[in-house]
Amino acid sequence: MKLLTIILTFGFLTNLYGQTNPKLEIILKKDFSEKSSKDGKWVFYSDKADIEKIDKPVVKSVIPNYDFYKVTMTNFLGYHINQGTCLVLVDTLKSKTILVEPLWYGGTSKDLIKLFINHKFDNKDSLLNFMTQLNELMQIGSGYKFLQTAYTDTLITYDLGYFKDDSYTTGGNGTSSTINYNKDGFWRNIRVEVKDYAIIRYTEINPKTNDKDVIE
Repeated sequence: MKLLTIILTFGFLTNLYGQTNPKLEIILKKDFSEKSSKDGKWVFYSDKADIEKIDKPVVKSVIPNYDFYKVTMTNFLGYHINQGTCLVLVDTLKSKTILVEPLWYGGTSKDLIKLFINHKFDNKDSLLNFMTQLNELMQIGSGYKFLQTAYTDTLITYDLGYFKDDSYTTGGNGTSSTINYNKDGFWRNIRVEVKDYAIIRYTEINPKTNDKDVIE
């Protein structure tokens, strides 16, 4: 009987996760409201959110005011309604958010990367450790993974790749879609230009079209 009570209590608290974080839920409801008229909007529904706080101490040491959360959100794009797992950064001082859409939807996040442009790291190891955790944050909600391909004092490069037998699923409104990979491959190339252990330019390249997104 005691064990059953513990299980039921745990389940009850899990279902009410949002109520144990009322300030966070208020912020998310305000910033990701269904009332927004933007096509392509992401909407926060507390009963579907599955909020999980993410611990990335190296990244947080650079932006200590921010906390990181993995949140299931609903995207409205024309007639298409899909759920996806997003990264949300919450500025704990200003109660503002930065939404990092899944890579499959929006590519690498300019708003996230701009936080770190021109930040100077102490040495090679601290820079590479930071990049590892930053990449792990950006991989949230996507099947893509960052694979480092080269490092010099002025340039770090990655392939944003996928692997045979990997898959990811998006869904919503009673439907879902699953992408399955039947071979290894890469989706984007990443160039991180560095000067004196500071990131000065971040470039995402589409290898098929050679189109580039540059953040500096």
